[in-house]
Amino acid sequence: MALSHPYSTVRKGLVTAAALTASLLTSGAAPATAADVSGQRSVNHYVALGDSYAAGTGLSQQTDAECMRSKGSYPAWIAETYKPSVFKDVTCSGATTRSLWNHEGSSAPQVNALTRDTDLVTVTLGGNDLGFSDVITRCVLAGLTTREGTPCRDKAAKEVDAGFARLNTRLPDMLADIERRSPQARVVVVGYPNPFPADGSTCGSSVPVAKGDVAWLHQTTNRLNFMLELVALTKDAEYVDTSTVFRGHDMCRPSSAQWINPLLPVTSGSAHPNAVGHLITAVEVYERLKK
Repeated sequence: MALSHPYSTVRKGLVTAAALTASLLTSGAAPATAADVSGQRSVNHYVALGDSYAAGTGLSQQTDAECMRSKGSYPAWIAETYKPSVFKDVTCSGATTRSLWNHEGSSAPQVNALTRDTDLVTVTLGGNDLGFSDVITRCVLAGLTTREGTPCRDKAAKEVDAGFARLNTRLPDMLADIERRSPQARVVVVGYPNPFPADGSTCGSSVPVAKGDVAWLHQTTNRLNFMLELVALTKDAEYVDTSTVFRGHDMCRPSSAQWINPLLPVTSGSAHPNAVGHLITAVEVYERLKK
């Protein structure tokens, strides 16, 4: 049976195709090759920048243990589709906007991968600038004491606000430097899928966070995405919204509907997109690249 283009298949039946793909991925089968991208712009030199949400942290088929980078990440899906002659994936777990210009562990600054020949750049960064991982840990500790109120927000809100203040200057600098190094590149800022629902009352024992803090974390992710979208608009980059398509597939949903891993049990992929989530993100990026 001939396979249609994977993204077209997902668009026709998103949830069904995603479930099928997840089954293939977990069984060890290789992703379907996207042979037909006729009518789409070609990509010759693709650079993927970003943090763990781009690297595929927690997925199988890891290609870089230190950065927790995987062949199942959304950049890998994009590269599998367009088959550029050069693909540099420098995404790394723990990366901040500063990782663009500084070493992250033993990894070189991410901007070193950019050249004047680069014609596509995807970037997912900003969450670690807010200390989001540490904030979630604090929210879990607070949630083990009470599931009512906003005990985490009450203690962490000022730090998160300070992170947003830093991003207000760092994000424009990030896009300006990408454009300077790769002036011909199509730059696509990929937003974060929202790990948390708007209503914390839907969360069970695998997400031990106070109901009010779940809502606050949801709002914080929306706030970050709004900032990313606004900066992309002002810097002539493109923005891909992932939160809309992920709605109803957050970590508090039944496991069969989750595209984001829950907080418990604790794994490297906790609070990160699973294999289906990365495929869905790739779908959204591909749909943007078609335009």
